[in-house]
Amino acid sequence: MKKTTNFLLTGMLGMAVLLGACSKDKNTSDGSGTGNPDPGKLTRSKYVFVYTGKGDNAATYIVGADDITKGGISSTKNGVEVDAYSFVVQNNTVFAQAYNEQGPVTPYRIYDDGKIGVAGRTVTTFRTGVYGKVNNDSWVGGGDPRSSGVGELFRFDAVNLQLAGRTTTDLKKITGTGFNAVWTGLFQVNNKLYMPYYKFKHTPGGRVYEGEYGSLDSTWVAVFSYPELKYEKTIGDDRTGFIGDWSSQQGVQQIENGDVYAWSTAMGDGEQRRSARPSGIVRIKKGAEQFDKSYFFNIEAATGAKISRGEYIGNGKFLMSVYTVPKENEGKVKMIIADVFNNKVTEVKGIPSHDAVRFKMVVYAESDGKTIDYVMQDDSGEYYVYIINGETATATRGLHIEGAEVVTAFSKLKY
Repeated sequence: MKKTTNFLLTGMLGMAVLLGACSKDKNTSDGSGTGNPDPGKLTRSKYVFVYTGKGDNAATYIVGADDITKGGISSTKNGVEVDAYSFVVQNNTVFAQAYNEQGPVTPYRIYDDGKIGVAGRTVTTFRTGVYGKVNNDSWVGGGDPRSSGVGELFRFDAVNLQLAGRTTTDLKKITGTGFNAVWTGLFQVNNKLYMPYYKFKHTPGGRVYEGEYGSLDSTWVAVFSYPELKYEKTIGDDRTGFIGDWSSQQGVQQIENGDVYAWSTAMGDGEQRRSARPSGIVRIKKGAEQFDKSYFFNIEAATGAKISRGEYIGNGKFLMSVYTVPKENEGKVKMIIADVFNNKVTEVKGIPSHDAVRFKMVVYAESDGKTIDYVMQDDSGEYYVYIINGETATATRGLHIEGAEVVTAFSKLKY
């Protein structure tokens, strides 16, 4: 795989449609045996990383690790090469999709022998820009709407490995203007899909990302029905900027008590996308489909800087990266714990400032509700896993991901 292809590998856990599966599944990675085990009955687990190696012709690998607190992993020792850039983990399976017009996707699984292997046949789909897991058995992907103005969505059955529905939406109808709604994420909220967006008018003949932006000082979320994937309405707020960013796949989270929190950098990429609003967190109360005007957590006022990225840990606490220089949207970031119950910010100790990621933070939230594992590239270009305690706001450096140029995905599979 050429490096130009791998350059786009940046943290999207990805989008794909499998129209069918192998008629005969397997228990071992060499292809012997049959069966598709129920994840709930599996007792062993392994962390999995997706990363591209260094060098002009470096490949991308899925690599497993039993322990992330120490040691190192290498793609040359226990990695499986994949021709893909985006990945989603659902139903104990990694779905890997290449970034081109056909979007070929291949599923991978860990088998009884502890090795990673192909779980079904490769099937083509289309170039996808947003995705999100739904329940424990499905996920939804959406096409790149920046130039076309037509939003395509598909629903994927991750148990039976098949397409389960597909729709198209006129994105100008969502905005009610001559601008398209450009999706910046896709998130399940109860039995709906919440899709934040910004307004964008493509320049005819220009590149896909060239055009005029609108609504930088507003928050917009399109609500879609599930499983029908039909647009229902838009909800908005004017206290911060738009949520998420292109392909970042972060910005909305429904937590344990049913409330929904959404956060905005209030600043996209480049001068033309700066917002006059502060960077902060808004809320939608359980059972409501509108923003709670009584709640606004001004992260910019609390930290003196803009939010870069965020991910949920548990129990009302988020891991967030904020820029080290006020009002900037590039360069170094530091890590904080944002407590949305008490509107409190605590800087994480034990993890150095480092370059901001371009797309999604590469994390895995453990099931204890307080631990989140974060993959960070240091100033020497090496990648390490930092184990962060959300209650004490402390971090410990663990596993070294050897020979990585970029790490794009991180999760855990059972076998």
